[in-house]
Amino acid sequence: MTAGASAGAAGGLGGPAGPAGPAGATGSRRALIIANDTYDHPSLGQLRAPQADSRALADVLGDPEVGGFDVSVVHNAASYEVQAHIDDLFADSRPDDLLLLHFSGHGLKSDAGELFIAARNTRPDRLGSTAVAADFIQRCMRSSRARSIVLFLDCCYGGAFGQGVTVRAAGPVNVMDSFPAGRLGGGRGRAVISASSAMEYAFEGTTLASDLESSPSVFTSAVVEGLRTGDADRDEDGLISLNELYDYVFDRVKEVNPRQTPGRDVEMSGELYLARSRRRRLRAAPIPDAIAAALREPDPTYRRGAVSELRDRLAHPDLAVALGALEALRVVASTDAKVVADDASSVITWAAPQVSPPVVDFGELAPDDVLEVRRELRVTGVPLAREVSVEAVPPLAAVADSGLVTVTFSPTGRSYAGSLTVSSPTGSVVVPVTASVLGAASSEKVPTGGSAVPSGGSGASVQAGAIGERPTAVPPRTEPAGAPAGMADRKTEGPGAQPRQRLRVVAGLTAIVGGLFLLASLMLPWRYGQTFADDAPGLVLTMVTPGLMAVAAGVTMFAPRVRTEVALGFLLAVSAVAGATLLGFAGELAALSTDAQDVGASLAVAGLAVLVACGVVAVVVAAWRNPVPFGRVVWRDPGSIAAVALGAITTILIAGFAAYLGSIGDTGYQAGVAYVWAVLTMIATVGAVVVRPVAVGRVLLATWAIGTLGYSLSQWVALTTRSEESHGLPVLVVADLALAVAAVLIGRRDGRSREA
Repeated sequence: MTAGASAGAAGGLGGPAGPAGPAGATGSRRALIIANDTYDHPSLGQLRAPQADSRALADVLGDPEVGGFDVSVVHNAASYEVQAHIDDLFADSRPDDLLLLHFSGHGLKSDAGELFIAARNTRPDRLGSTAVAADFIQRCMRSSRARSIVLFLDCCYGGAFGQGVTVRAAGPVNVMDSFPAGRLGGGRGRAVISASSAMEYAFEGTTLASDLESSPSVFTSAVVEGLRTGDADRDEDGLISLNELYDYVFDRVKEVNPRQTPGRDVEMSGELYLARSRRRRLRAAPIPDAIAAALREPDPTYRRGAVSELRDRLAHPDLAVALGALEALRVVASTDAKVVADDASSVITWAAPQVSPPVVDFGELAPDDVLEVRRELRVTGVPLAREVSVEAVPPLAAVADSGLVTVTFSPTGRSYAGSLTVSSPTGSVVVPVTASVLGAASSEKVPTGGSAVPSGGSGASVQAGAIGERPTAVPPRTEPAGAPAGMADRKTEGPGAQPRQRLRVVAGLTAIVGGLFLLASLMLPWRYGQTFADDAPGLVLTMVTPGLMAVAAGVTMFAPRVRTEVALGFLLAVSAVAGATLLGFAGELAALSTDAQDVGASLAVAGLAVLVACGVVAVVVAAWRNPVPFGRVVWRDPGSIAAVALGAITTILIAGFAAYLGSIGDTGYQAGVAYVWAVLTMIATVGAVVVRPVAVGRVLLATWAIGTLGYSLSQWVALTTRSEESHGLPVLVVADLALAVAAVLIGRRDGRSREA
C-alpha cells in the first residue's frame, strides 16, 4: 500500500525563519501523501484525480532541486493503515524537522459536524471506526516534537459520487475549525491549507447528501504547478514560501472555479520555505561610463564602436552585466540613426537562443500507450540566452534547467501536432512538436524547424530583467486515432516520415536476406562434406534461432501497424544474438583448416555478419535522427521487477556455465563467448526496463531471452551428444523461458506512480 521516494534535503530550505531566508535549517524534510480514489462502499464514487495528483506531488516534493523532501505515498489504504502512517510521521520527528501531510480524496462529515477523511474501507454510517477523524490528525500534530508542520487537504466532492445521491440542505463544517491553532501546543508552528474553506456535504444514513453542484478539484494540481514551474515564487528570490504558494494556489483555484475558496490558517513566526524556485529576477548592471559617453557622441563612428563594446558585454558570464548591455542595445536599436540602430539590432539577433534539435518528434506511438515519453532540447548561445523558461500546454510539459529542456508528452491516443515556446531575455524560439499514432496521421502540415524571435524585435518578447516570463504557446492540433483511411497517405505526417519508411524497407530486406542465409546454411555441408545436423547437432539450434528471428524481424519492418521503434528494438536484439553467435561460431571455424570448411560455413558467417551490420546501422541511423528516450526503472511495476530479477538470475547461470567451460583446458575461447552472453543478458535487461516507449523494452528483452534460450539448448544438445553432464543448463533453459515471459509483462501496469 505504501512506497517511499527519498531525496536529500535541499540546502537552504527548512523550518520557520526570518524574512531574510531560511538560514541554518538542519532538520529533515518529510512528506506523507495520502491518496484515495477507490472505495469499497458503493455510495462513495471512484475518483480519477488523486492517483495522478499524488504522483505529481510526490515527484515535485521529492525533487532535490525543488522540494528536497523524503516522500512517502499511501494509496487506497484502509483507515487503520492510514492512521498508522500518520502516527509514524508525527511520532518519529525532531524539533528541527519540517513535516508535510497531504490528503487527496473524499471529505465527509458526521451528523455532529465532525470532519472525517474517507479511506478505502470507509462506511458512511460508521465514520468513527472506518474513516480518519480530523481529531486524530490534530492529536498527532499536537504530540509531535516538530516545530514546523504543514497540512494540505484536497477533498474532492460532488462529481466524485455515484448516481442516486439523496440531496438535502446540509450545513457546512468549517475545515479550519477542525484544526484549531490553540490546541497544537505552545511554541509550535503549524499551517493548514485546504482546497475549500468549508465542506457542504453530509450523509443521511448511508447515502451522501449535497446542496451544491459538483465541481472538479484543481487544488493539488495548482500546488504542483506552482512548485514545479516556480510560478509561486512571487518575489522571485529563488525560494517559495508557504504564503507565496497559498497566494498562487488561491488565484489559480478561483480562476478555474470562482465558487471555491481555498482556506488558510497559519501560525508561525517568520516564513516557512517549502521549495526552491528556478525563477529569479535579474537586475541589470549599469554600463560603464565610457560606453555611455560614446553612445552620446554625435559622430556615429563612436556610437557604432560602443555597440561593438556592448556586444562583448552581452556575452559576459555575469548575467547582470549581460542584461545591462541588452537594455542599452534595445534603446539604441529603437532610437538611434539607422546605421547604428541596424548594428544594435544585429547584435540582439545574434544573441537569440538556438535550440537543438529544431523539431521535437516523439515518433510513432500505439493507440493504447499510457507511459509518458521524454525528449531533450539543448539551448545554446550566450549565457544570458541559456537562461530560459518554457511554455507548453497539455499534453506537453517541459522543464528547463541550465540550458537543457526536458519535454514530456503524455499520450492521448491521437496524433499530435503542436509547439512549445522556449524564451530567454534575448529572445524566444517556437519549437514544433509532433507525435504520430499507428493508424492515424496529423492532417496539418508541421513546420520543419523552430523560428527565433529576438528580444525587442517583432514577435514575442520577454520583459526586461525577468527570467521565467511565459509567452503563449501555439495551441495543439490533434486528429483522432480513427481518422479516415485516406489521411494516412498524405505527405503531412511530420518531419522524418519518409526517411523512416525508407529505413524500414532497407533494414527489413537486409534482415530477411541474412536470416535466409542462415537457414540455407543448414541444408549445405559446413565441414568435411557434412551438414550441421549430421556433424554437430548443437549448431543447428545455434543457426536456426537467429535465422528465424531475423526473418520475423524483417517481416515486422513491413508491418504498417508496428511502430518503427518497436521494429528496430526487435532488429537490435536479433543483431545482438547474431553477434554473440558469430563469436562462438568463429571459434569453431578457427579450429578447422580452410580446406575442411564448406560452403555452409561461409553462408552462415555471411548471414550472421549481415544481421550484425544491419541491426547496428539501422539503430544508429534511427537514433541519430531521433534520440532514444530513457526513463527511470519503475520499481512499482511487477513486470519490471520480475524482468530485473530473472535477468540477474539468467546472467549468473550463464556466468556459471562459462566458469565450467573455462575449467576445461580446450574450451577457453568458448568460455569467453559464454561470458559475453552473460554480459549482454544484463545489458538487455537493464535497457528493457529504462527504454521508452515501454513496448520497445518488451520486444528487446523477449527477443534476447529467446536468443539465449537457443544458445542454452544448443550447448545442452552438444553436451548430451558427448554424453557429458548438463552442468545446470536445464535450469538455465527454464530461466530463459521465464525471462521471456517477464519481458512481455514489463509496463503492463502503469508503474509511473510511486504508490502501491
